[in-house]
Amino acid sequence: MKQSSSASNVKKASVDTTDIRHRANRKSLVHPLAFLASDFRERIRAGLRQRDHALQPAHAKVMVHLDLGGTRLTDLAARAGVSKQAMGKLVDELEKLGYVCRESHSDGRAKAIHFTSEGSKLLKDSGAIVDDVWHEYAALFGEKRLQRLRDELHEFYDTVREARKSHG
Repeated sequence: MKQSSSASNVKKASVDTTDIRHRANRKSLVHPLAFLASDFRERIRAGLRQRDHALQPAHAKVMVHLDLGGTRLTDLAARAGVSKQAMGKLVDELEKLGYVCRESHSDGRAKAIHFTSEGSKLLKDSGAIVDDVWHEYAALFGEKRLQRLRDELHEFYDTVREARKSHG
C-alpha cells in the first residue's frame, strides 16, 4: 500500500503570486519610509558621535519633546507615549550626561526638565547635522524634488493624522 504524504496532496496555487506581490510592494509605503527614516536617524547619530555627543537612540524621546522653556516629566512621558517611570529613567541618564537638568516648575508643585548649555549645544549641532543630511539627500535626489517630497509627506501625515483623530 502506497502511503502519500500530505505535501503531495496539496495543489499548487494556480495563480502566479509574483505579480500580486510585486504590485503590493509597489503600493506599500512601509519599506521605503522605514528605510529612509532609519537612514536619516543613522546619519544624525553618526554626526552626533563625530561631535562627541554620547546619546542613545532612546534619548531622542526626551530631546524631541522637551520644550525650550522646560517641560514637566508627566508631559514629556505623555508626548512620547511612554510611562512616567520610563521617561524618568531617560531624563536621569541625560542629566548625568549633562544635557538636561531639573528645576522647580513655575507652579511650584513639580519640577520641570530644562536643557543645559550642553543641551543647547546638542540642539545646535543637531540642526547643523540635519542641514548636512538634507544637502546630501538633495545632491542625490535634487533640491526641488526633495522639497516637494517633504511637503507632500507632511501634508499626507497631517491628513492621515486628522482622519485618525476624527475616527476615534
